[in-house]
Amino acid sequence: MSDERLLQSIGMTEAEADARGKSYEEDTWDEKTLCKPRRGRPSLASEEVRPYTVRFPVSLMSFVDERAHTHGWTRSEELRNIVLQAKGQHVA
Repeated sequence: MSDERLLQSIGMTEAEADARGKSYEEDTWDEKTLCKPRRGRPSLASEEVRPYTVRFPVSLMSFVDERAHTHGWTRSEELRNIVLQAKGQHVA
């Protein structure tokens, strides 16, 4: 993820990020102004997402991996797109 996209996802400009970084480096920052940190990177989804664990036969997952490689996607992206196709929605 680029710096620009990361800042956009958290609603911060580059100038704001630089100012916060400077105050942290100079030890003049006020920790009360910060939100509680969350795990992981910011979500790119427009709605809540949750992880799901499923079991697939190895041969079926090999098929998914081959499709993912063909499309230039990750395994997770390919699985999401297969489900979207089955649901009749457009795949990006």
